Amino acid sequence: MERPDHSANSDGVVWLLLGYLCAHPDAKDTVEGIEHWWLRACGATVSGMDVKGALNDLVARGWLIRRGSLVGRQIYGLNQARRAELQELLESYT
Repeated sequence: MERPDHSANSDGVVWLLLGYLCAHPDAKDTVEGIEHWWLRACGATVSGMDVKGALNDLVARGWLIRRGSLVGRQIYGLNQARRAELQELLESYT
């Protein structure tokens, strides 16, 4: 049984996010900003639920760091300790 915050679509979103972060390793944003600036800007149309599921998955796997902001929103960014590993991972698929 799938977790409620996870779907098959969020697996694709995971790869889109990792690709974006490989190209922009210092990027940090909220769920809404990620959905708009990272995904829609590159032509991907995904649901907020799939974005949240993918972000939660990447945090659980240690690829992303999640921090709270002053206005109570969560900010997501690449776990810089895994930056080189991400580059190698994505290069192995090209």
